[in-house]
Amino acid sequence: MRLGFRVWLWVPWLVFACGGDDASAPDAGDGALDAGMDAPAPDTNPAGGLDGPAFPVVDEEACYRTGLFADSYEFFWGDGSSDTVPAAEACHRWTVPGSYAIGVRAGARSATRSITAVLRPAEQAPTRSSPIAYDAARDRIWAVTTDADQVVVVDATTRTRAALLETCDGPRTVAVRADEVAVICEDEDVVRRFDAVTFERRGDVVLPPGSRAYGLVANPDGSAYAASLRDAGRVVFFLDEITDEVAVDDPRALAWSDAGVLLVTRWRAQQNGASVYVLDVSGDPVLSREVLLPRQEGLDSDTDNSGVPSFLDAMAFTPDGFRVALGALKANVVTGLHRTGTELTSQTTARAVFVELLPGDRLDYEESSRFSFDDLDYASAIVSSAIGDRLYLSMMGAQRVVVLEAYTFDIVGSIANVGQGVRGLALDGGGHLWVHADLSRALHVYDVSELSAEPVRLASIATVDDEPLSPEVLQGKRLFHASADPRISRTSYLSCASCHLDAQSDGLTWDFTQRGEGLRNTVALRGRGGVAHGPVHWTGNFDEVQDFENDIRAGQGGTGLLSDADFTATMHPLGAPKAGRSADLDALAAYVSSLTTFGRSPVRGEDGFDVRRARGGEVFTAAGCADCHSGSRYTDSALDVRHDVGTAGLGSGARLGGALDGFDTPTLRGLWSSAPYLHDGSAATLRHVLTTRNAGDAHGSTSALTEPDLAALETFLLSLDDEAP
Repeated sequence: MRLGFRVWLWVPWLVFACGGDDASAPDAGDGALDAGMDAPAPDTNPAGGLDGPAFPVVDEEACYRTGLFADSYEFFWGDGSSDTVPAAEACHRWTVPGSYAIGVRAGARSATRSITAVLRPAEQAPTRSSPIAYDAARDRIWAVTTDADQVVVVDATTRTRAALLETCDGPRTVAVRADEVAVICEDEDVVRRFDAVTFERRGDVVLPPGSRAYGLVANPDGSAYAASLRDAGRVVFFLDEITDEVAVDDPRALAWSDAGVLLVTRWRAQQNGASVYVLDVSGDPVLSREVLLPRQEGLDSDTDNSGVPSFLDAMAFTPDGFRVALGALKANVVTGLHRTGTELTSQTTARAVFVELLPGDRLDYEESSRFSFDDLDYASAIVSSAIGDRLYLSMMGAQRVVVLEAYTFDIVGSIANVGQGVRGLALDGGGHLWVHADLSRALHVYDVSELSAEPVRLASIATVDDEPLSPEVLQGKRLFHASADPRISRTSYLSCASCHLDAQSDGLTWDFTQRGEGLRNTVALRGRGGVAHGPVHWTGNFDEVQDFENDIRAGQGGTGLLSDADFTATMHPLGAPKAGRSADLDALAAYVSSLTTFGRSPVRGEDGFDVRRARGGEVFTAAGCADCHSGSRYTDSALDVRHDVGTAGLGSGARLGGALDGFDTPTLRGLWSSAPYLHDGSAATLRHVLTTRNAGDAHGSTSALTEPDLAALETFLLSLDDEAP
């Protein structure tokens, strides 16, 4: 266990912008030689130059030698210090990591070069959850394709496919441990394991029912796995079977250091900010602290926006096992006509954001830096170079990889057109970057040794043989995640996935007053089959999925998928239909309409479930809930009726700019994963819906229910999944 951490002096800035027209980050050791030293300009190509390590380790002595001849030599170290010595060699220790321009003056001649002082890599490299993993022992890349229920294995040297393996339903992430590779599956509650050499199946690890598992990571020493079970609300530890678990809300991405620290992201933000959980796993796993990444206010401009970090999928320790880098989307749930009197624009609604965490001691992590990106939508994956001098971030909808200097966070390179739906990045033993372009069904490989020009793509390897989706649904899914397409977004900031990643809700309440609505809690798309339940949104203001053309043009600033003439003719969302006027808009609707399953509820694994659920069903009927939440879909939305159940109030706004006549009845299926509840997100839990947010029993007769009956009703409501009658 490595202790003795320090908080670096380069941490003080908290918010700055990066990229495009944004301001640059501060740069340690700026300038070839310290200006105060009155050094002569260096020779263009001095004989001898300045030789020594390109990556000296912080607090360890590094020596440099010049071939220039003089009676004495003055070495400049880029940190404000210098040494005058009689010999052609001098040594120095840097105390702060970062890039430095160092130099030597030998009489009338001088030489300079750039170095990067880095933290010493951990004895055992940190690990992270990702849909792509590099098996260094066998020089292979493993990457999952969720839609196809497969994992592809590629020889990293020859860049040819070694195997295409069937996994389980909905594989999400993959982890390498010793001589095996494991894949976790979201839709089957299982971890499937393979022999890393022969690809033969090993024993499965069974997860609790309804887990909706996502993250999988191996301990750096190979002794165990950890997995995040998002719907079950826990992180579990296992080899052949689960041995320990820790309860946390909405867990997603995982990162494990050899200092006995496991970090877990809370996937979706809350209105006050995002969270990262710090688990002490040096002994029996225990939750040590929750780190809040607070919301930011007053930042709206063309280069930044207010808001909270959302959809925390991208997280990794740097190779030292000390610093933590996160990528996300910053969602602006601060601004709006009701909340601030200011309209949201396509440039202030959401954008990509980067966050760094540093510890005061082993477990005492806090946010140390945050900055936003210009003209980029969502930082979906992150990986560090082996030495820790660079960070690679993928921007999913913008189809771009951005390369950062790892200490100043300056952008030092960029790769465009890296493919659609990028969810993972990996570096192989030769330092080549592998991009997992999931919706392009490809792994793209790049030579990133030189960043002065855009890196060259070396190869592309197909991840599937037989496309699992129809051409129309695949095209629609690509459009759903696209922001680089100017028809979808004005400046690559926004896509449908910005609020509905994985067809889920972002769990946030937006101010849509300027759209003729009000405060609106994001509704999940999964399970609803487009308009299969009836009109969509809280006021039923769209009667076809194609009506999202209105949001594309207005909220996202795109030019639209319809012709201007067709849009003019169909502009009112409840007027003339848009369907059949654009193949791409119909494809987008086909994808959303294909989302017909909710999954399995995690409450099915609870003790006493059957008895409690049966009683809950009786309470549901007696309380009058079925009057509106009717039929097999538990909604009367198809009747195009709305109800005021006593929740309308300040900020509820209008319906299509007119009078608000109530709210559409949402389905109760999938309720376990859709908190917060109600149109304005004002009920944090289902119990709040039934009690504190049900004044006068306007939303069902629940005020007289006993505690056992309330608990039974909750169980019934939270059990309404694909299996429920």
